Amino acid sequence: MACTIENDLIPGRSWRRIDTFNTRHRPDLPLYHLSLACNHCDDPACMHACPALAYTRDAATGAVLLDVDKCVGCKYCSWACPFDAPLFDADHGVMTKCTYCDDRLKDGLQPACVSLCPTGALGFDDLDEARIVQGVDAFPQTGLGPRIRIEPIQHDRRIPAMTATEVEAPFVEAPQETASGISLRSEWSLMLFTLLAAVLVALVAAAATTAARVDARAFAVAAAVTMGLASAHLGRKLRAWRAVLNLRRSWLSREIVSLSSFFGAATIWLALAPDHGRAGIAVALVGFLALFCADQVYSVLQRAGPGYRHSASALWTGFFLTGVFSGELWLALPIGLGKLALYALRKQRFRQTGRSTRLPLGVARVTIGFVVPFALWLADASDDRALIIACVLIGEAIDRAEYYLELERETPRRRIADVLLGRGVLAPESS
Repeated sequence: MACTIENDLIPGRSWRRIDTFNTRHRPDLPLYHLSLACNHCDDPACMHACPALAYTRDAATGAVLLDVDKCVGCKYCSWACPFDAPLFDADHGVMTKCTYCDDRLKDGLQPACVSLCPTGALGFDDLDEARIVQGVDAFPQTGLGPRIRIEPIQHDRRIPAMTATEVEAPFVEAPQETASGISLRSEWSLMLFTLLAAVLVALVAAAATTAARVDARAFAVAAAVTMGLASAHLGRKLRAWRAVLNLRRSWLSREIVSLSSFFGAATIWLALAPDHGRAGIAVALVGFLALFCADQVYSVLQRAGPGYRHSASALWTGFFLTGVFSGELWLALPIGLGKLALYALRKQRFRQTGRSTRLPLGVARVTIGFVVPFALWLADASDDRALIIACVLIGEAIDRAEYYLELERETPRRRIADVLLGRGVLAPESS
């Protein structure tokens, strides 16, 4: 409440939140609350990820501050932060976060949450590494150097440890919301953006290595639509130009710059009646570099893993579609089989861990995206070339959509669910 009032926030959107461990009051597990806001890390992931250079550090207080006038509302900082500190303000289209009550600190006061805590659970002081303790369940362990000391509960040794019988999983509810904050519904424009980018790179690569021809005007229109889909994701679209400012650290900036460079170079190359020489191959290589950067954008999601390990990888999709568009079975077949193997392994892992495998989508993806096109191809059905390409594109669209359905952010709430699930307290489907 102190945070909400001090910063004039809407109730329910406080920068400080309370996460509770063991809300079901299991007697064999500790019950405690984590009062968390921004930890103003030594090596802040939000600052490094932000493509617009909207984050700075106050030299006097050490506070990591967000300039809302520079923010483009891409939400990328919230993907990178494992403490779930930056919050999106949908009303204004920008991110917001704890300011450390920077103005109060400069006036010699403590942060509002500290000064008004009725139990003295929150404190404020200068900390050195030797005094920082964070060994509690549900607090993500990172190398970011969060400036927070969490003191574990001190158990009274005179009280014997309590035990309890296991509760059947269907009767145990999740302690609190554990949604990732990323979904296909919220990120549909990014799904289409990355898929279309792979398609356009593959078209240029096919034109550079075969007799295939791509109309420059149609390509330019498709490129403009693709970049428009990327900007549709932004909360402040008129500030989209700022997304290229952090090439030094942000994969998002690198993705936008490399893809824009590819679209510009490819349009010029196609318009100049290209041959199949080195210029076209060089342009295609820029495109594949852009797809690599697109995959790396998601590397900040600690639960996603490296993009190249996913069957929906933009880079592998670009190579696969190049083989399909150019009619080169020697290229399409091994990459397609590799993507199929990654897809099957992922579904097997989901089944083992209790996550939804989305069987109907899986069957459709494999049948339409692999079985039908390769059967037609191996049958030498040259008249069905358009059908082969259509089936492959539908399969890739399904896989890319599933990628966004499966994305998860690291947050304290997810950590709580993981710990309880590991102890058999939660059913897998409720995690």
